[in-house]
Amino acid sequence: MRISTVLSISKVEASVLLRYYSWSVSKVHDEWFADEEKVRRSVGLLEKPVVPFPDGREMTCGICFENYSYDRLHAAACGHPFCKSCWAGYISTAINDGPGCLMLRCPDPSCAAVVGQDMVNALASVEDRQKYFRYFIRSYVEDNRKTKWCPAPGCDYAVEFILGSGSYDVTCHCSYSFCWNCVEEAHRPVDCGTVAKWILKNSAESENMN
Repeated sequence: MRISTVLSISKVEASVLLRYYSWSVSKVHDEWFADEEKVRRSVGLLEKPVVPFPDGREMTCGICFENYSYDRLHAAACGHPFCKSCWAGYISTAINDGPGCLMLRCPDPSCAAVVGQDMVNALASVEDRQKYFRYFIRSYVEDNRKTKWCPAPGCDYAVEFILGSGSYDVTCHCSYSFCWNCVEEAHRPVDCGTVAKWILKNSAESENMN
């Protein structure tokens, strides 16, 4: 919402920018206002279509080369037309290949236009949409410096950490306490380096050390 409002772009475009810049709002602002054109080029956010996508006539799908009426074709911001089944296959393959689907580009080999979440929601199956959303959430937690998954076995919560709060000991909603810095069990006042040596010594000397 903050990015969308300040930069006057859609929420889908804002989410693309945030993923590209590891969910750092300040980094997005800095880069965008320093050189908007460069950012758009890097990320694949086009201001206007590369090819016209005219209304009301038949066009050829760029993948299967069949002719379709306008209403059965879809295009990213670039305007390259592809039929619904080709789009669905392309998106499905990308999602099943892994989290790289979050920065999916237009199927046209010469085009770098990004394919946003709105197209995934419109053209992917329910199962693929759920997978995409899980990758989206994982990206938010794992690429973001302020959040980490709770290391407790079987816990699905993520923890958000406010930098500069002094202590690195955090307690998850599941009641497990851990060190934000090294993700081992909470160990203050011992520092992380000492804990790492202790764990190494325990694993090397096994039960004798215990």
